[in-house]
Amino acid sequence: MTPRTENESDPSTTGATEATASERVADRARVEGLEAQILELQHTLGALQQEKDLVQGRLNAYRYPVLTLPTEIVSEIFVHFLPVYPHRSSLLGPSSPALLAQICRKWRDIALSTPALWRAVKVFLNKKRRLEQQLCLLERFLERSGSCRLSIELRFRRSNEDPATRELPFLQTLARHCARWEHLTLHTFWTSSLSSIEGPLPLLRCFQIGVYSHAQNSSTSAFFMAPLLSRVHMRSYRDSFFSILPWSQLTVLTVEWIAGHQFMDVLSCAVNLVFCQFGFYDLGIEQQPRDVALPSLETLMLSESLPSNPRLRGLELLTLPALRRLQVAEPFLQPDPTATLVSLVSRSQCNLQELCISNSHLPRDMYRTALPSVASVIFEGKLDLGDLDDMLFRKWDDGSGDSDSETDSEGDEESSNESD
Repeated sequence: MTPRTENESDPSTTGATEATASERVADRARVEGLEAQILELQHTLGALQQEKDLVQGRLNAYRYPVLTLPTEIVSEIFVHFLPVYPHRSSLLGPSSPALLAQICRKWRDIALSTPALWRAVKVFLNKKRRLEQQLCLLERFLERSGSCRLSIELRFRRSNEDPATRELPFLQTLARHCARWEHLTLHTFWTSSLSSIEGPLPLLRCFQIGVYSHAQNSSTSAFFMAPLLSRVHMRSYRDSFFSILPWSQLTVLTVEWIAGHQFMDVLSCAVNLVFCQFGFYDLGIEQQPRDVALPSLETLMLSESLPSNPRLRGLELLTLPALRRLQVAEPFLQPDPTATLVSLVSRSQCNLQELCISNSHLPRDMYRTALPSVASVIFEGKLDLGDLDDMLFRKWDDGSGDSDSETDSEGDEESSNESD
């Protein structure tokens, strides 16, 4: 390739050097016009920026009406956002006060300084993951509740892990606040876990207990230091429960699974019951039943969980002078259902008003003829308990329907930034 000499021109500049004078004049005019447009656009942009700053300043100065409410009003609104006490909130998720603490700084400060938001909590543990993190969240919940009375629900599920490593840390954490317990639900694997509760329990009114294992017994005197305890709900009755509960002060007792001989033992001690509901899995009597009088019992509900022996021995030995409502499976009344009922009413001298017979095969008129003073006799469904149904927290104590979704929700959301 031969290099160019000084007298040879660069081909790239040939068009520029060959432009005519008129073309150069036009280009200069075009440049001036473009500069004028740029100056005009810069002026317009500056004016727009100034207007934007002015509008943004007004927006920044604006206070949303909800943020102008007094702190006390916001706190009350927050309390009504949650399930009505003693129904419980989850640790995290849509029904948790932790959600309110994630909206803005002001709401977070209000939520964290409102103890009533943190006084009721439910914890479902059926997976191995993040137990330590859930324990930390539970501790924060309890700390933020201040001096409020507590409604606590703690449910464990069957696991291959050592129950002590899963249950005891949670139970010990709860036990440090036992003086503030008002409503307590425990579903645990071992009855021995109850030994973590040392008491006293001066505010406890309602206790619900479910135990999965038969292997170990419980030993605690804490519930004898619970002078207000009057309502107890059990999934399955254990013989070890007999020595840990103050039966004589109970007015409401429900047991989903109980054996016939245990039924009579319990009633002989729980003499002040007003409401009683039992579901039987075994109706055999191992011991000779004895006469039992329950002077205050107004509602008695007896049903079959796993029927094995159709007749409930011991029913003919009850004297219930205050009985107003009775729900009973017809097989329990054999061999002569109507005679058994007439004998019960006659012996008790009670004013029975509502009678519900389940699994009935006799002509229905036989009951109405045998008991003409009973105002309502039904054969389908169950007794209408009205306000009493709310008092027993029928919906509250049954968490089985949403336990899996609840646990999944907590597990998936535990990684959120719910920190102080």
